[in-house]
Amino acid sequence: MKTSAAFALSLIALITNICAAGNWAPTPAGSPVGLMQRLDRAKWIAAGSKSAARVVYVFTDPECPFCNDLWKALRTARAPDVQIRYLLVAVIDADSRGKDAAILESKDPAATLERQERDYGHGGIPPKATLLPATSETISVNEALMAALQIYGTPGLVYLDEHGQVKVFGGMPDPDQLRTIVGKR
Repeated sequence: MKTSAAFALSLIALITNICAAGNWAPTPAGSPVGLMQRLDRAKWIAAGSKSAARVVYVFTDPECPFCNDLWKALRTARAPDVQIRYLLVAVIDADSRGKDAAILESKDPAATLERQERDYGHGGIPPKATLLPATSETISVNEALMAALQIYGTPGLVYLDEHGQVKVFGGMPDPDQLRTIVGKR
């Protein structure tokens, strides 16, 4: 019995590691300028410098443990000239949409997102029971952008590299990958 329990735990750990590890996604077809304009026009929540030289878009779900890990890692890994723009999606569970609504419909979405992430381990913020139509539309647009970028889970990161090329990363970056994405250049 102990052997099968140990095997099951090992299998769960392996699956968790596989799911947690991120990968570079194929570069999306089309104009990088057009894609970045679509992301810029989406409704996002900014963290970091308002006059940032670089922007990284992060698709995030408030119920995603890897998104919370990324949020924690970005607090120390992000270079001062990088702004993070969070695009909220609801792909994890039923509470995701309600928590997205609680964040997006609050008086200070950035502060509410921060509170959700800071308190994630204790359940985060309570979800809203009903969403405004504009909030549902925002989440749908963000999810469509995520799908167009071929990001199939959260977190998902999109940015322009030093050569002006669109880069897409799906999943939780390891420390070296994170430095490439948000570190000092």
